[in-house]
Amino acid sequence: MSVLQVQNVVKFFGNLRAVDDVSFALEHGDNLAIIGESGCGKTTLAKMIMGLTIPDTGFVKSEANNLQMVFQDPNGSLDPLWNVREILKEALWRDHFLTARQVQERLEGMLLAVGLSPCVLQRFPHEFSGGERQRIAIARALLASCKVLVLDEAVSALDTLVQKQIIDLLKKLKQDFNLTYIFISHNLRLVRNFSDKIIVMYQGKIVEQGRTQAVLQSPSHPYTQQLLEAAFYPKEKL
Repeated sequence: MSVLQVQNVVKFFGNLRAVDDVSFALEHGDNLAIIGESGCGKTTLAKMIMGLTIPDTGFVKSEANNLQMVFQDPNGSLDPLWNVREILKEALWRDHFLTARQVQERLEGMLLAVGLSPCVLQRFPHEFSGGERQRIAIARALLASCKVLVLDEAVSALDTLVQKQIIDLLKKLKQDFNLTYIFISHNLRLVRNFSDKIIVMYQGKIVEQGRTQAVLQSPSHPYTQQLLEAAFYPKEKL
């Protein structure tokens, strides 16, 4: 069942066609990666999916109750003047019927789900590492009852070990919360081990898409081949 349809979307910035006639469908339970170098249009596409940017032509239709986005730099999305309790509680604004005890239980339970102690509720964003801040951002998205989580370079600013920890966490949360992911990245090594479907973007267009292993093992577009050569040099077995 499709939870998201993107149909012939185009976005201009001045004379630049940042996204050029992009179409795809996202199925429930997908782990979809959108891959490409900086400037290829993938973040603009993500913002149109989220409704943060309006397509010039085409449309985005979502059947999901709630889409949430986790950004590359959580410092830009976590209010530095709010403690963790305030940051997370904001995601429950629709659930105004909850008692104070129920709110507390929701917050504590979600912190545990993302691998953080409930004791951090009184702390502020600057007191955490980058990986911990991303866990808080993920917790906030899940508290908003999201079904589709858009991860825009969400681990690219983290070191290799922390990247793996966050990827492992996302895999677990997918099962625990029945999630669908759009994973935006320039890192084919991460995508290879995380996504089951892939879209390759180049100069605003989709140049290749399909099952991740099939695309990586037998790329049909020269740009995908270049990405593979750069990511897995010297050559590794895919």
